[in-house]
Amino acid sequence: MKRFSRQISKLAFRAALMWFAEWPGAAQAAGIALYETGAPDLGTASAGRAAMAADASTAAANPAGMTLLDRSQLLGAAGAFLPSTNFDVAPQTTTSGGGGGNAGVFIPIGGFFYVYKLSERMRLGVATDSDFGLAIDYGKKWVGRYYATQESLITGKVNPSIAYEVNYWLSVGAGFSFSVARLKFQSKINNALPRTPDGGLALESWDEAFGGNVGILLRPIAKLRIGLTYQSPVDYEFGFRPHLTGLGPLLSRLRARIGGAKVDIPMEVPQQVMLSGLYDVTPNWSLLGNVGWQNWSAFGEFPIGISSVKQRTVEANLHFSDTCQIAIGQQLQIGEKRLWSAGFAYDSAPVSKANRVPTLPLDRQPRYGTGIQYQINRDVTAGVAWEFMDAGPGPYSATRGPLAGTVRGHYSTNYLNFVALNVI
Repeated sequence: MKRFSRQISKLAFRAALMWFAEWPGAAQAAGIALYETGAPDLGTASAGRAAMAADASTAAANPAGMTLLDRSQLLGAAGAFLPSTNFDVAPQTTTSGGGGGNAGVFIPIGGFFYVYKLSERMRLGVATDSDFGLAIDYGKKWVGRYYATQESLITGKVNPSIAYEVNYWLSVGAGFSFSVARLKFQSKINNALPRTPDGGLALESWDEAFGGNVGILLRPIAKLRIGLTYQSPVDYEFGFRPHLTGLGPLLSRLRARIGGAKVDIPMEVPQQVMLSGLYDVTPNWSLLGNVGWQNWSAFGEFPIGISSVKQRTVEANLHFSDTCQIAIGQQLQIGEKRLWSAGFAYDSAPVSKANRVPTLPLDRQPRYGTGIQYQINRDVTAGVAWEFMDAGPGPYSATRGPLAGTVRGHYSTNYLNFVALNVI
């Protein structure tokens, strides 16, 4: 019996290491990079984001665009992220339980953006928002509860910036950011005994990080604007002491081996590049577009440090791939006071079926957006925007030893809705 207990404990210890190895990638479900800050470009599905320079939100999108604002300006935005994420269990799944219902979690979105006109050629700006985060909750009866039950990443960022108009056709801008993030993860542990309730594993950590962004804005002709931006990687270093609960007698050794350990997991928000264009077809109608790149392959490779009696490092590779984005949109001036926006964007999948984790159920991602701005008076404009993102069927298949079992399935619904109000 003791020998069997030791074997079960070893299996659980290995499973715990795999949890630690896969969990940061799962955090990207909470860590998906979002274009949706609640700013008016939500209505174009981000098309033309780095070239619009139409309001103070350009302080975050492309700081060089601040030079196009003819006066100081403040923009406030508030809204909600409303997901619908339902997992359909395939017959090959070996654990008991259900699909977890709607695992999506409501998250507020929004931010404040301010641009100050320092001189005719120079602008100062600051953006306070969150462009990285998500949350998911499958519940305690989900078939994949030994992989994950809950996870969330909450982030906030302050991004001061400066811009300078070199001449009538070229502006440049740069900024730096200070970010704060909280990561939280929970899963169940199989106690490997009939009629014995599951145990639990919980991790939680806060960290701060710095980053930077630069941008240029070109106006080769009066009707055309081209914006190019680069956002640096942001490196978090999360540290935990795992919290274990409800362990049965066969896993009593696990508490001593894992419960007292310190786990350090780095997470890199990927660097990204965006090239945008805006062309005024007529005085009242403009076309917009984007191409973009995000360095998700770097996000998927990281060392995990585990400190207990013996110091050890586990090299993890989630096999993520770099992603590309394309977007197209339009803006139509309706009368003197209304501006209607619409757009479509497509992002490639950051991870394949073989490497997908349940807290990152992302596949390819088409986005559809629309919105309208209404000029109340010369000083105040209000707007509303909506965007729908289809995160794809996200087929999932994983096996993690006898305790966690095999989980297979896909997502019958995997939709994200963003709605926001903004006032300039």
